Amino acid sequence: MINMLGKRSRSVATAEVILAFVQSWELHGSDETSICSGTLDLLRAYLGERPSCVWKNTGPGLAKITERGMVEMFYSGPERQAALGRALVSGAPEFDPCDVSVTSDLKIDFEGFLHVPIKWHGQVHAMFSLAANRKEARDRGFVQPLESLAQLMAIALHHGKDQVATEGREKRLKAEVEAATRELGQTNHRLIERVRELKTLYGELQTRVMELTNANKAKDEFLSMVSHELRTPLTSLSGFLSVVLDEEAGPLGEQQKKFLGIAKGSAIRLNALISDLLDVSRIESGRLQLEMSECSIYEILREVMEQAKPAALGKFLQFRLQANIMLPPVWGDVGRLRQVVDNLVSNAIKFTDRGGEIDVFAEEKGDFIEISVRDTGPGLTLAEQEKVFDIFYQADTSNRRTAGGTGLGLAIARGVVVMHGGQLRVFSEKGKGATFSFLVPRRRAQIAA
Repeated sequence: MINMLGKRSRSVATAEVILAFVQSWELHGSDETSICSGTLDLLRAYLGERPSCVWKNTGPGLAKITERGMVEMFYSGPERQAALGRALVSGAPEFDPCDVSVTSDLKIDFEGFLHVPIKWHGQVHAMFSLAANRKEARDRGFVQPLESLAQLMAIALHHGKDQVATEGREKRLKAEVEAATRELGQTNHRLIERVRELKTLYGELQTRVMELTNANKAKDEFLSMVSHELRTPLTSLSGFLSVVLDEEAGPLGEQQKKFLGIAKGSAIRLNALISDLLDVSRIESGRLQLEMSECSIYEILREVMEQAKPAALGKFLQFRLQANIMLPPVWGDVGRLRQVVDNLVSNAIKFTDRGGEIDVFAEEKGDFIEISVRDTGPGLTLAEQEKVFDIFYQADTSNRRTAGGTGLGLAIARGVVVMHGGQLRVFSEKGKGATFSFLVPRRRAQIAA
């Protein structure tokens, strides 16, 4: 019980103090200053006007949060500060006897200050001081409700601190969410603009693809038509040249045979060029058909090298086939594979200097047979290697300038190899020759086994 002194004597139970504090808390707010101010107002309502103060434990000492009366000034001296420190250390209510020369509305003076610690989990976080008399300080009915009030303050202050921290976090999160929302809005706007740009580009690309497709179709049709129109008279020309050279139309002089032989050779080269152009057109349009069957890669290599031997011997080249006659059969188009090997061997002979070396290899590589043609020619730079399989491309070498060519052979060879499920590659270093190699799948029954 709190026994009021003077004319306004009354008694209040601890439960009533709790209820009044909760109502004060709801009225004043949950921040530190509001809680402490509400507590001092509650004490004034029940105990009348008397000096009071709430202190915060700062570690080195105490700092005022709020007060009623000049309590902080009263405790500004060293002696009074020491009294506050003792109360803080004890952790229990302490009465500090001193002459309080402040008169309340009860028309009496007080004999000192009662210091009540505000503890949370055994640690003193704050303390409130209340002007009181010795009799009040010794009365448990007076002190116990004040201790209950201190416990409530500890809970309220801790909750308020958590609430402030939570509000701070919520404020920061809200600011971050707003910033992220703004950024997402800007990003979304940029994405929408980018999508519009891409749609425009896609439409332009579709138009361009259609134009290129039509142009490519027109080119294929033109090549097919021109090749057919050229091949028909060219066949007749070659046939008549053969008849004349065989002297079926009458005897010829040596000079006549020489000139007609040159014409026949030109007709053969022109026919080969027409065939190459048709092959390129068919490969690019996907109209080239392969006649797949089981075949011997060793026989293909041997036949090609037999045909190319005179040209190799004419340049005094060391011309070697390094392959096992017992190599397993491969699955492919015999004619087209012979065309690929012939192209690689012909190029090697063409671009290798007199007295050089050419080696043709064939060996098993898992489910494939790898065929390689290595020469000691001028070699290729990295830039040339990237373009060497392009249509009409010719590397800038003295041999190539003198040897001639259309730049179609390697492009056709690569297309044929790709249609066989392989890849034609080149390994070279400028001045150190070149090696062209490709893979051909083994016979299907062997792969399954």
